[in-house]
Amino acid sequence: MQHLLDDPISLIVAFTKGKVKPWKLKWGQKIYDIKRVNLITGSREGRSKIFFFNVSDDDHAWKLRFNTDTLEWRLVEAYTP
Repeated sequence: MQHLLDDPISLIVAFTKGKVKPWKLKWGQKIYDIKRVNLITGSREGRSKIFFFNVSDDDHAWKLRFNTDTLEWRLVEAYTP
C-alpha cells in the first residue's frame, strides 16, 4: 500500500566516493536499516537542488526528499505490504 506523506525524518548517511548513501532512517519513534538504494534522482525548485532517494529494507520501501539549501530530509512516500 502506498502512503503519500510529507514527514520530517532523521537520517544517518555515508559519504563515499563523492556519493551519499542513506544508511538508517528514523521516522517517528522507529529506526529502520536501509538495505538498498534503488534510485536517486534530482530536480530543481527555484534555486534549490532537490534529491529524491528511493530506498528499501526487506519489508518496506520509502521515497526520501533532500533539500540541499535547507539540508532537510523528508519522507514523501512509504510503501508497506
